[in-house]
Amino acid sequence: MSGKIIGAGVSLILCVGVVIGVVAVVQSPKNETSSTGELKTTNRAVTALCQNSDDQQFCHSVLSTTKSSDPKDYIATVVKTSMDSVIKAFNMSDRLTVEHGNSSAGMKMALDDCKDLLQSAIHELEASGVLVQESNIDAVNNHTSEIKNWLGAVVAYQQSCLDGFNTDGEKKVQEQLQSNSLDQVGKLTGLALDIVSGIAKILQSLDLNLILKPASRRLLDIDQEGYPTWFSAADRKLLDNIDNGGVIPHATVAKDGSGQFTTILDAINSYPKKHQGRFIIYVKAGVYDEYILVHKKKVNLLIYGDGPTKTIITGRKNYAEGTKTMRTATFCKSNFLSFHPNKNIFA
Repeated sequence: MSGKIIGAGVSLILCVGVVIGVVAVVQSPKNETSSTGELKTTNRAVTALCQNSDDQQFCHSVLSTTKSSDPKDYIATVVKTSMDSVIKAFNMSDRLTVEHGNSSAGMKMALDDCKDLLQSAIHELEASGVLVQESNIDAVNNHTSEIKNWLGAVVAYQQSCLDGFNTDGEKKVQEQLQSNSLDQVGKLTGLALDIVSGIAKILQSLDLNLILKPASRRLLDIDQEGYPTWFSAADRKLLDNIDNGGVIPHATVAKDGSGQFTTILDAINSYPKKHQGRFIIYVKAGVYDEYILVHKKKVNLLIYGDGPTKTIITGRKNYAEGTKTMRTATFCKSNFLSFHPNKNIFA
């Protein structure tokens, strides 16, 4: 794209898409209506769902409370149980902040980071839960990549939370948080990943006559032109127009004061709450020494500059000077970021 650098903000925290559903009920292929028949069907479903789990006894104990012939209900159960464990961990990190937050700046920073990460984990599990609840099992199977992305993010958030406790004085609080809540978060989210990862095989073992399509990975695939495959025709046209100078940005950032804003963060914060369509920010050539966090509610943001050697965002936060690793990122956006160097696209 001839030297342009573009940042397209989509709501998916990067420091370290779409809920589609049709309500439907999947019936067991066998017409078992008696209580004994229903129990057999339930046991069969649990056995099939737990077959890929590393800890089958734990899997059975989590799923045993659900009495259903629909595998989707069991996926919903394990996602909800994971959510409950994350909420418990969040509440515990809040309590530990009250008890230990004043002991040192590093301790407070680590606990605050944990709360932020666990809040993000809650959002990912909410997205997973909505997709499962509002889709039939065939649709759930077709969107396993999205669900796995969200669940994988929860595992990453859990580990990043623990990694934030670096010093000997912080290890006691880390152990407390880990043993009383975060270990359970990891186990339950790992179980959910096991079940979702093996869903196609599970459905076949249950003799459900569904058209099972391989799950797509829409967020990362690149087409022949170098664009992410999920880019719409309108977005492609927009990028071409930017490249040709045919776009009027909503906000312009310039160090010399020739734009509406002198910092990128101020321009991002000008994003209107009820804005429809892409909100476009042009960042003129210059070195911008700032730390940028794009909030996940700013879901339709696009940022472009004058090229990777002209428009530069930089910073120097580092662990050696007392900043936790999670807070050293210069450009941080709530959820997922991909980059294609040939087109200089952030999305």
